[in-house]
Amino acid sequence: MFQVTTPQSSEDWQAYYQLRWQVLRAPWNEPRGSEQDDLEQDAEHRFIKNKEGVVLGVARLHFNNQQQAQVRYMAVAEGNRNQHIGSRLLHELEKIAWTQDADELVLFARERALEFYKRHGYELKEKAHLAYNDVQHWKMVKQKPSEPGWFRHPNWTQVLQNTWRESIPISDAMGIKVESYTDWQFTTSADLNANLNLHNTMFAGSIYSLATLTGWGATYLALKEAGLEGNIVLADANIKYLKPLNNEPRGSVDLSGCKGKLAELESEGKASYLVPVEIFDGNVLVAEFEGTFKVIK
Repeated sequence: MFQVTTPQSSEDWQAYYQLRWQVLRAPWNEPRGSEQDDLEQDAEHRFIKNKEGVVLGVARLHFNNQQQAQVRYMAVAEGNRNQHIGSRLLHELEKIAWTQDADELVLFARERALEFYKRHGYELKEKAHLAYNDVQHWKMVKQKPSEPGWFRHPNWTQVLQNTWRESIPISDAMGIKVESYTDWQFTTSADLNANLNLHNTMFAGSIYSLATLTGWGATYLALKEAGLEGNIVLADANIKYLKPLNNEPRGSVDLSGCKGKLAELESEGKASYLVPVEIFDGNVLVAEFEGTFKVIK
């Protein structure tokens, strides 16, 4: 699992700026130093390194004013793309902006990155500057979503949250909410106080319900990604309880672990989708769930 961190040592900073220059400036024969500007000291810097300490991706956030923050200098090493590195960096910068009360994020995307940012809720506003007489940039803006973690397609996440509240009353009684939706993960949370047993731990049945709704939500979002619609029902499931849950109930789906051929919904009128769900108490794994969801056209 890649971790987003902040450069600390002089070696970190050197590698951070080296990758920024290498990806964003060197191909156009720009000199070292051109990858920095006068806002470096006042900005938030994040990067991702692999286990060997090699920097794989970098990104920066600064505030233009109290209401607007800007993402800049997003870069991922050539051989490490399509691993959600850019998404993880962008997600981290967004959380910083939203928790510091920004109302919107702005960025200037290169043409080849437009679809990437659109997937993450950015709206194309206008053609901007042409860099190096070669690279067209476009102004893109994202408004603050209802929840900081609603990163990818926040409009879908809002519909999912509303569907649970209006159509599955137990979810509202249990305080189950969508926590985050990213390229790589879907997570939920629940209100512990609404689900306590006589031992002051979370009911086993509540843990099962949280896992089921988390798997249901992941299936719903997978259908949206595929451009499909259908009725989702839990067909089969098993759960293993590992530890009592005492503090902070969270459900999590690693989206790469889901299996199924949802395209069969079009040809067969039904499809199956296997979703593994992990339940955490904060960061401690307390239960493992695997559900098979049937989707009927």
